[in-house]
Amino acid sequence: MRRSLTDTELLEFLKTQIRVEDWGAARLRPLPVAYTCRFWRLDVPGRSFVVKEFFPENEDNPLYPTLPRQEADALAVLARHDLAPELEAFAHSPGGAPILVYGYPTPRTDEIDVAEAAELIGRFAALKELVPGHQMVPAGYHEVLDRGDMMLGLIPESRKAANLKRLRPADGAVGKATVERTLVHRSFCLGTIQATGDGARLIDWQFAGLGDPVEDIACFVSPGLATLYGLHPLVAHAEEMFLKHYPDRETVSRFEEERAAYHWCLASYCLFRHETLMHSNAPAARAYGRALEEEVDLLLRLRGR
Repeated sequence: MRRSLTDTELLEFLKTQIRVEDWGAARLRPLPVAYTCRFWRLDVPGRSFVVKEFFPENEDNPLYPTLPRQEADALAVLARHDLAPELEAFAHSPGGAPILVYGYPTPRTDEIDVAEAAELIGRFAALKELVPGHQMVPAGYHEVLDRGDMMLGLIPESRKAANLKRLRPADGAVGKATVERTLVHRSFCLGTIQATGDGARLIDWQFAGLGDPVEDIACFVSPGLATLYGLHPLVAHAEEMFLKHYPDRETVSRFEEERAAYHWCLASYCLFRHETLMHSNAPAARAYGRALEEEVDLLLRLRGR
């Protein structure tokens, strides 16, 4: 039976997992709880750590299974390329939950602009080193639409699903093509970029997989995903700035052609979560409902162009 650690128990556990010269100067504080894990920040002079305790039973999800081991594998590789913070520890707590710790030099400022975000995800998309053990995820216009269809099929009694199907992009709007799969982050937004003393780094790799880098662009400009992370959706100027600074112009062109499929798939996921969480986690269900509204509004705007 898994149980969550108290802050005192967590601190004692961390002393067995990471090296800190002076634990007397360490300060542990809880951060806002996410849908799939609890967070803490541990600060010592000159260095900061983020601690993630993963909730159980989130591995089975039709679009975003939570896979702690994948995050650990990604950090271990990507930190060498200045793309992610350093993996400090990955273990199971005395309560049985996976706990992951990453660390970085404490930054002077937490501000990150969209041009810096575009440069960061562009460098990641260009990385040739493979990260082992990652899941295969929907890649390309047609696979993404198929995944959306599958999720709506899981809620056949939903009236909203019938309405969302009317916004489904047409299969024939984009020709079928083979996608060269690379590692994609899949929840890339300003909420998953960590400012560090060494520059911006990508965090939250538990949803990553082998797919199409177009998905990471779609995530960054997604108003629904921003809402789920407690952020304001990007204004038009910020989206234009991000796309202007993204290094691979061919990927940007494919995004502009295929983006409706990714937004529709995310809308389908938000609806699925809204409907299935309504009785077990009402606050989360409402959050997904708001994200759904944002994605639907975007789909309607895209149709009007």
